[in-house]
Amino acid sequence: MTHRPPRLAFVVLFLFLARVPASASPVVDVPSSLRPIPLTDGDLVLTIPSIGRPLLRLPMSDPAFGTVITRITGDTGTPLYSVAGTWGADARHAYSKQQPWNADGTLLVVQNRGSGTPSKVFLDGTTYLPRFGPCAGDPLYDYRWHPARAHANTMINVNSAGTELMWYDVVTCTKTRSWPLPITASYGIGSGEGNPSNDGRFVCIANASQMVVVDMDPAPPYAPWPARRVGPVCALLPCGVNPSNPSGDCRIGNISISPSGRYVDVKFSASSDTTQDLHRIYEVDPATLALHPHPMDVSALRCGSFNARADGWTFPLKHADMALDPFDGNEDVLIGGRSCPGSSIGHVVKVRLKDGKVTALTSPSNEPSFQHASARNLDRPGWVYVGFYRAVGKKFSDEIVAVKLDGSGSVERYAHKRSTESGCYRCESHPVPSRDGRRILFASNWAADCGGLCGASSDIKDYVVSLPVGAVAADFGPPPSEPALAVRMVSPRPAVSRVLIEYALPADGPVHLDVINAAGRRVRTRDLGSPGPGIHEASLERGRDLPAGVYWVRLTAGASAVTERIIFVGS
Repeated sequence: MTHRPPRLAFVVLFLFLARVPASASPVVDVPSSLRPIPLTDGDLVLTIPSIGRPLLRLPMSDPAFGTVITRITGDTGTPLYSVAGTWGADARHAYSKQQPWNADGTLLVVQNRGSGTPSKVFLDGTTYLPRFGPCAGDPLYDYRWHPARAHANTMINVNSAGTELMWYDVVTCTKTRSWPLPITASYGIGSGEGNPSNDGRFVCIANASQMVVVDMDPAPPYAPWPARRVGPVCALLPCGVNPSNPSGDCRIGNISISPSGRYVDVKFSASSDTTQDLHRIYEVDPATLALHPHPMDVSALRCGSFNARADGWTFPLKHADMALDPFDGNEDVLIGGRSCPGSSIGHVVKVRLKDGKVTALTSPSNEPSFQHASARNLDRPGWVYVGFYRAVGKKFSDEIVAVKLDGSGSVERYAHKRSTESGCYRCESHPVPSRDGRRILFASNWAADCGGLCGASSDIKDYVVSLPVGAVAADFGPPPSEPALAVRMVSPRPAVSRVLIEYALPADGPVHLDVINAAGRRVRTRDLGSPGPGIHEASLERGRDLPAGVYWVRLTAGASAVTERIIFVGS
């Protein structure tokens, strides 16, 4: 049963805050038992309590927010156990704009750097136990999970040579679709920051001087896949300032198609007040996929010498992500940090792509600097998740905060990041929500406010913050549904003599297990009986029929079947 504090306590807290002048931000150390969870007061300045670094996969309550924090990557040099390899010193997700959970929430991918092996690890999306590493001959270079549940195990990827776009199934280790590119991509899917459209249909691929839109799943009136639909190449003149010197002061930072697929955002990176964090919006012709600058409202707020330029230019934003705004007819919007020198609006800013309209989402009063934004919560539209810099005495200092897109200033405050970041880009937390917004993944070396039980400043791990059981935030997406049939874990991988298979069943009925070799032939079959709904285990003993190599386990229950990769090594 969820504990509810006495109503009188809320009244006392309200009367206390009512005595504080509106212009002040009170420094309050209110016990989390007297606060709503998540914390929704956007003015409180919280002290940061000292908390030792959590143990691996052992949930810990955060006394400042009442949320639950779980470390999901292990101590440097320790074995992964269920997967062959060890954890590295830099074991964390890629970036705030790259969704680490797949579309159905069953898998979560993390990078495993700093002497760790393998280089990437796929975890169970709920238990965070390692499930498998990359496939043999892994082609993944600049990759994103396909956002459609029908393709939950598929990565959209551009190869390292920049010559091929592909769909790649990380469970079966197969390339399911491929497009030769008309340009050589040096930015892949947006230089690590771009995404496909929310339906997984469109993507923009670019280099320093060209970009092209690909329709990866054509719909009528166009011929369906395997027909390939690729738009014409669009030449880029960075900022349009000096065509004879396109690699000069104004360089391409990243490029992405918008969530609807109607626009492409080109973000520049430079040093002057008129070019730093500048964005130019291109319109996608729905018939030809051709690109041209999208005209903006001439009165929309811009910056510096670009105030008078409405041919696609918008207000400059740093570390911005894109979303569909449910409070504005699902218009495409860009949400990021205020970057115009001299501007005094709130640090979290929304720009509507159809006309460049600017809306400040937070108040600048006693607000620390914006760090990163993520709108990867596709199943909880209307919110953006923001990391703020540490600034003692200011609201949101070192916090992860969800900000509502409606301009009301509504916020949800979840956790302190506790990472020392000076001179260490990978130490930056890059918070990113799960698709339903119920969990937030962030990186930290846990070297600040750690009460002497700290991590080394170079030891970067991943953490998940979530609400405790019984706490409910507004507008959450539906909880992830259990798949009809699922292989939850195969351990160990690779194996020498025996494999343990953990699987989930939603209903009663007979279950069969088949082992299929790389040639697609069934080499063993087994009847698992009718164990009933729930989580079950089955063991697979190796025999002469299973020499060293890669196999697939196929579980069949009724009309449903799922596959999972296994590897045997040695004689």
